Order: sequence, then structure tokens, then C-alpha cells
Amino acid sequence: MTKRARRRTWGSITTVERGKHILRWVENTPEGRKRKSRTFYGTYKEADAELARIRVRVGDDAPVPTIGQAYTMWWLPWIERRVDDGHTARSTADGYIRSWHKICSAKWGHVPVDSIKPADVQRWLDGLTNGDARTAMPLMRKIMDFAVKFDVAESNKFRVDYEMPSRKVRTRDKDVYDLARADAMFAAMRGARMEAAFILACFGSCRTGESLAAAVSDLEIVESHGVNMALVSISKAMGETGTEPVLRLKNEQSVRTVVVPGVYGERLAEIAAERKAVGSEWLADRGDGLPMNKSILTYEWRRVAVDRIPFANLRNSWRTFAQAEWGMDYDLLEVLMGHTLPGVTGRYYIRMNPRQLADQVGAAYARFLSS
Repeated sequence: MTKRARRRTWGSITTVERGKHILRWVENTPEGRKRKSRTFYGTYKEADAELARIRVRVGDDAPVPTIGQAYTMWWLPWIERRVDDGHTARSTADGYIRSWHKICSAKWGHVPVDSIKPADVQRWLDGLTNGDARTAMPLMRKIMDFAVKFDVAESNKFRVDYEMPSRKVRTRDKDVYDLARADAMFAAMRGARMEAAFILACFGSCRTGESLAAAVSDLEIVESHGVNMALVSISKAMGETGTEPVLRLKNEQSVRTVVVPGVYGERLAEIAAERKAVGSEWLADRGDGLPMNKSILTYEWRRVAVDRIPFANLRNSWRTFAQAEWGMDYDLLEVLMGHTLPGVTGRYYIRMNPRQLADQVGAAYARFLSS
């Protein structure tokens, strides 16, 4: 690849080959002005951000960076390191990044870090919802912490004690299906691309993200007490966006095996066979070989659900009719949900394996069918 040096107002970037750049600049030292250079590996955009960081640190003509530049130079690499190190969940980082683009950048992106007025911050907050403000303010505080740390701002004006927007209390829809409504939806959902996610949530206890991340290879069919059941290993979840599951669930005990009994498990096995036949890895394939994320699921649920409740309430529905109508034991349902049973026994001693879970579910479901 031919070297290309790009002219700049301060320093230069020479692209040696794809992903490899030479940064050059002039720096004041005790021995006088000296030319410096450094090899940088990454995209050109990342190289540009790195040169900007160097200019802020050593340039005698260094401009005061804008908040947008501080976000790109300092906050974004910091949050990516935290994700890589396992200190911050990918979904948490993505939430802050969305908050920057949706809420913060238009107002603050071009404002120099030393030109923030508390009155402007308060007016901005007054125009936000409580939820948006509580997501945006921690982000803005952290960005400005970097500006103070690197001595380009004297103080962090986002750490002033501001009045936050009032919280509007919304009552969440608590409607759940009984078994008759769940069965009607089971029939109506047949053939929908989100059918597997529906079955896992409504008849298998899965949270929304968990229902989307199950792979074909996670499922096996077993039989107990004359009942066929799908055992599905749950170890990951899909986020609001993205094309790959995250490997961190709500808590440690959420990594578990769920049991989907009877016709529901048999239909799940049929879907798995259909996905495998076309070379798809995911039960909730979005149609192109990748798993559905929560945003796509929300769209599909609104589009195809003839008797719609919040999708998250399917887990509540299962918990209700599995105990009230299938007659399953309380402790068994708690384990299937990924909850820790109370007391020393629950915390340290009860460790049911998938086969034991299947035997208990099969016995209860067989009693229900014969009643």
C-alpha cells in the first residue's frame, strides 16, 4: 500500500498500510523543539483521535477541546476498555453511547469544555424526561472528569447539584395469560419468526433476552412419565440491539436449564430441526442466520400478537399457570426461573441436574394431563 501523509493544522498522519499509521508532531522539550513520531495500529479515525489527545497533552498551541472531542478522545476508549476487562456490561456501555447520540451530542458536542454554564445545564435538564436525564448526567459527569483530569477544564460543571426533572409515575401493564389464553397464542404464533422465543418465554420461564439467545445446539428432547420435554441450556442473552448474544446474564443462578413440556417442547424441537435444515444456528433466527435482538422482537410482537400483553409478562404468565394450573411445586418453579431458594438449604445444598428437573416437570405435567 502506498504511503499517504494527510496535511493537518497540527501534526500529520501517514497511512503505511491498512490499520497501520505513523503519527508525527513537534514537541517542546527541555532540550528544545523536537520532532516526535509514533506508530499507531487501528482505524484512521482512531489514529486521528490519538493525535488529538497528543496535541491536548503537549501542543503549545493546543486548543481547548469540545465536549464531543473529550467524549471521543477519553470517554469512549475508557468505556471500551472496561467492557473488554469485564468491568462493564456491553449493554450498559451501549446504553450510554445511545444516550450520547440521542440526548447529549446535539446540545453539548460543540461546546468547549471550559465554557459550560450551570444555567445552561439546568435549562437542558428541564427539557428532558427524568429517565433521559438520569442516563445522560452520569455520562456527562464522567466526560468532564476526564477534561479536569487532563487539565483542560478547571472544574466539572456537571457535578453541580442540579434539580432533576420530575419522575412521571407510569403503571406497568400487569396483565398475564392464563393457560387458555397462552394456548390460543401458541396456536396463533405458529410459523412466526419469533415463535421459538414466545415458547421459551411463555412455556419455559425465559426472560426476554434469554428467549432470543438460545441456539439449536442448546436443545435436547427427553422423555419422563410419558411426557416429551425440551431441555434448553440458558447461558446468554440478546441485548436491545446487536447481532450477537452477551455472555453475562442477570445473575449467576440465571445460567440454568429450562424445561418446556409436552406439545410446546415438541414444537420447539420441530423449529430447531427446521433451523438446522437451513443451516441456522439460532432458534429465534431473524431470517438471515443471525439471532433477533430485543428491538426486532418488540416490532414483531406488536405486529403478530393478536392478544398482546407485554412480552416480559410471558414469564409472569408461565409462573402463574405452571403453579396454579399445571400444579408444579413452588421450589421447582423457583429453580427453573433461575432463583436461589431461601435459607442455607437453598443456597448451599439443592443442586438439581437437568434430568432431575425433567423428571419433576414430567411427573407434574403428566398429572395435569390426566386430571
